[in-house]
Amino acid sequence: MSMHIKTYHKYIFSEILGPFFLGIFGFILVMLIQILYEFSDFIIMRRVSFEVVLKLLYYKIPSLFVFVIPVSLLFAIIFSFGRLMRDGEIFAMRSSGIYFLSLTLTPLLFSILLSLILWFFTYSLIPESNYRSNRLIQKYFFLNPAPIKGENVFFHDEEGRYYYVKKIIENRNVMQNVLVFDTSSSNKYPIIYTAEEAIWNRDSLILKNGVVHHLGDDSFVVWEGKFEEFKINLPQDFMYIFYRDRTPQEMPTNELKKRINVYKKAGISARSYLVEDYLRIAQSIAVPIFALMGFSVILLTGRGGRLWGTAFSIIIAFFYYGFNIIARSFGEYAVFSPFLSAWLPNITLGSLSLGVFIWKVRKW
Repeated sequence: MSMHIKTYHKYIFSEILGPFFLGIFGFILVMLIQILYEFSDFIIMRRVSFEVVLKLLYYKIPSLFVFVIPVSLLFAIIFSFGRLMRDGEIFAMRSSGIYFLSLTLTPLLFSILLSLILWFFTYSLIPESNYRSNRLIQKYFFLNPAPIKGENVFFHDEEGRYYYVKKIIENRNVMQNVLVFDTSSSNKYPIIYTAEEAIWNRDSLILKNGVVHHLGDDSFVVWEGKFEEFKINLPQDFMYIFYRDRTPQEMPTNELKKRINVYKKAGISARSYLVEDYLRIAQSIAVPIFALMGFSVILLTGRGGRLWGTAFSIIIAFFYYGFNIIARSFGEYAVFSPFLSAWLPNITLGSLSLGVFIWKVRKW
């Protein structure tokens, strides 16, 4: 009996494996062609070299896995199980005492393995490839990209200093129009520093051409004076507040989590970073959900075939990832919580799939 079980598990796995890799290759090829189409005008008009184009496509491939792996597994399940059902093999297995629920075990275990692999990719490989591809795009496809900057930034450190910065010019490590309200324990009364500009490095903030105001217990200025340069020592992690050369999608997960902690300490909103952090886990968990959706489609329709599997995979994938984009925006703009915005597509698709699966699998 155990040999019998091992045989049909191997058979199911071999049936899925071919369509899965076909889906990986086909969907990546289609998406790379779409990327080439989007940049075709820039490639021709600015005479971007073939080497740069290949490098861009190479850096884009890891980010496509988030989309391609779940969709390819969905396609493989619909394609292979549809063929098994169309050729009567599932009915033959049922007559031998092998129920449909047992046939789902191997694909589901395979989906969990793919989920772990995808999570590993999202930890550092995909963010790094996003960073490199975006730098290539800025360098070769767009002229005079605007410097990365922030405006009207408020934050505080753990020692009781509160900062307001009118503008941050990150590619020069310069702040313009800086105000510091210092209530740290080393001073009996608050001190206010204003400066035309400030320069930061890894552990300090250097104010330049400013005025210092010492306040008394009645909140009036008791002393003030000018300075050419004044240094404020900062915790090293606070450089993340000023230096933001990477978007959340370009950051390795360890840096993303560190930045979230620093922003929370500084009283700065970390919504976009929290959404990205939750989304990386949710996108990995999507692989088993897509597998469950594939089984639900087969049980619901009993249809299969190459054309049907491809068409349904694309429809579901576009719905899911379109939903992801909208939910991410809702999270970043505080319509939903970061956790809910990242997990809502999974919860919706997973609930529908599980409901249909439980409803239909009892008959098989």
